[in-house]
Amino acid sequence: MGGNTKIAIEMARHLPSYGWEVVVVVPNSKLPTFSDNIPQFTNVSYFPVKDFSGKDICRPISSSLHFRREIKSAFKALSIGKGDVVFAISNFHIDIIPLLGLRRRFGFLYIASHFLFIPFILENLRNRYRFPVLKYFVGWFYERFLFLLAKMQADAFVITNDTDRVHFDKSKQNRIFAFYGGVNVDQISNDAMQKSRDVVFCSRLHPQKGIDGLLEIWAMVVKKKSDVKLTVIGNGELPYEKFLRDKARRLGIEGNIEWLGYVNNEAKYSIYRSAKVFAHSTVYDNNGMVAAEALCSGLPVVMYDLPALRQVYSTGCVKIPYGDQRLYADALVRLITEEDQRLASAPSAEEIKALRKFWGWHSRVELFVNFLETVANNSDV
Repeated sequence: MGGNTKIAIEMARHLPSYGWEVVVVVPNSKLPTFSDNIPQFTNVSYFPVKDFSGKDICRPISSSLHFRREIKSAFKALSIGKGDVVFAISNFHIDIIPLLGLRRRFGFLYIASHFLFIPFILENLRNRYRFPVLKYFVGWFYERFLFLLAKMQADAFVITNDTDRVHFDKSKQNRIFAFYGGVNVDQISNDAMQKSRDVVFCSRLHPQKGIDGLLEIWAMVVKKKSDVKLTVIGNGELPYEKFLRDKARRLGIEGNIEWLGYVNNEAKYSIYRSAKVFAHSTVYDNNGMVAAEALCSGLPVVMYDLPALRQVYSTGCVKIPYGDQRLYADALVRLITEEDQRLASAPSAEEIKALRKFWGWHSRVELFVNFLETVANNSDV
């Protein structure tokens, strides 16, 4: 589950409490992603549409036409019109292109989303992100083309970090909402828990999240303390997962890693609270909700000092100069082995309380509701 989907799920889960009627228009195969993560008693309904028979990224035109037909039919059946708000949860072609012209036809308020801008090839190479160069070079143009289409037709945008406002004209700034994500604070137990795990990592397994480099860092940690274990929560594309496991074997640390795969909700927070340290190894990001989850669970977080994360993450964080694996490993060893250092680095009880108030989904969605109402009141749609 990507961050964009998590944000959409929590929007859907909380908006009814503010008087909004929520309908999720979703392909049949993706329906469980929402229905399994939104309580049944929540006033959310679903309108499943037919899946595209093929890989949509390989057939952008036919997949866009397919979903345009499906979405158009859904809007007709739902009697979508003036006063309704349509939120597209991603910036991919199957969310953007099918909506071309439909706003004008149905008269709804269109909120687009763009949660992360792909780095250009020079930045990718200069910062050694380890992203597939050709794939990300093509992806940059793909993204910018779709972003242009979305800007032409959307009434407002949801982004993840205020730093991304630079991509929008000054005249559009009051129609941009930086969501920043949130945390299911109600799922975090306050009971005391034994610290049975050393370090936990949680994220989609992808080069952007720095898990490749984290394995190299972990090898340095194991050299200094052979009995430590890294808990990895998350999954990714099967070839990349195999690459990571093969790399762990080559580094001789396969016995020091526990691969848990996808874990969510209370079970995930229980794992957080059983750990001493959280490793947020992302190399390119503008938010990273898992860091907020770990901080709200009381863990110190070790992360690279990325400019986009400086404003949102300060309390409870140990910042490492970008790319300095040696310092990152030293910080992990210190926090694992020295309890006084760990307690000094972790957020205090008062800070945890403040973090949970700031990051709780109810607080985040309330801000979004205020934004929606402001945009709707100032719209001619």
